[in-house]
Amino acid sequence: MTLVEKDKSFIWHPYTQMKNALPIIPITSGKGSLLFDEQGKSYIDAIASWWTNLHGHANTYIANKIAAQALQLEQVIFAGFTHQPAVELAEKLLEVLPKNQKKIFYSDNGSSAVEVALKMVLQYWHNLNEPKKIFIAFENAYHGDTFGAMSISSRSAFTEPFNSLLFDVLTIPVPIKGQEEISLGLLKKLANENEGKIAGFIFEPLIQGTAGMVMYAPEILDSMIDVCKANKIFCIADEVMTGFGRTGKIFACDYLHNQPDIFCLSKGITGGFMPFGVTSCTQIIYDAFLSENKMKTFFHGHSYTANPLACSAALASLELLRSEQTEIDIDRISNKHR
Repeated sequence: MTLVEKDKSFIWHPYTQMKNALPIIPITSGKGSLLFDEQGKSYIDAIASWWTNLHGHANTYIANKIAAQALQLEQVIFAGFTHQPAVELAEKLLEVLPKNQKKIFYSDNGSSAVEVALKMVLQYWHNLNEPKKIFIAFENAYHGDTFGAMSISSRSAFTEPFNSLLFDVLTIPVPIKGQEEISLGLLKKLANENEGKIAGFIFEPLIQGTAGMVMYAPEILDSMIDVCKANKIFCIADEVMTGFGRTGKIFACDYLHNQPDIFCLSKGITGGFMPFGVTSCTQIIYDAFLSENKMKTFFHGHSYTANPLACSAALASLELLRSEQTEIDIDRISNKHR
């Protein structure tokens, strides 16, 4: 059997109607921006393998770092234990994240990073005995495929079979050019009408990816964050797609004056080498979980939380991202799109 035949016999692919799917393309290797199939035919990976591959396929620097780590420590439980790659990565991430970010929580994909953020916010208010359970999100948003992430995403083909099981959110239009005041006005209205009930506002900063690359200006997002801060509403930046240089800066929120309370990171964090997720938060959020009461603990985790190989890949990718040559390349690409 060929690779394609075996694939058809054994595998169920994501976002694919397997009944009438087009023939699958069997990729055997990659180098730089190219992928190669069994016949040696090359394909330009223009979507960077779902926006994950920052530095080109089979990047030797990242691969060597993973290989070295694999010979030292490949996996260890992260409850009650720690390790050098996890500590060093948290330190390095907090260097490039906005200064209000103080703690790093590890997971293993973008949906989980968002799920962690939602649970952090909801439990923060629960721990403070304040009944805030409502979220605000943009129309046509996409934040992932777990149940919480689906709930704060738009109702669509992705969510249709599960809609009756999802919690409701308040939505506002994306503040695209010409509609900024409409969106801002509705946010203010919802905050006033639901005073003391809104837990958080989640957004894809500056670009909605799945909605069709819908873009809006940083100035209006700054104003929206102002409204949220005035109403004690936590702001969650879903930078899963926009993070790590995709907008010309390390994070899309680097274009803002105000900063969100929570960041969700994944995709490009390991340069496309390993599945990984990060949720960062402010000190005030972290402090709400510190208590002699064990029920205020954040009971969330994954078997592969802070996997040493993934942390090593992320460290290597971040080092390449912050290099002088990468900065030159990002400037060159950005200038071509101004």
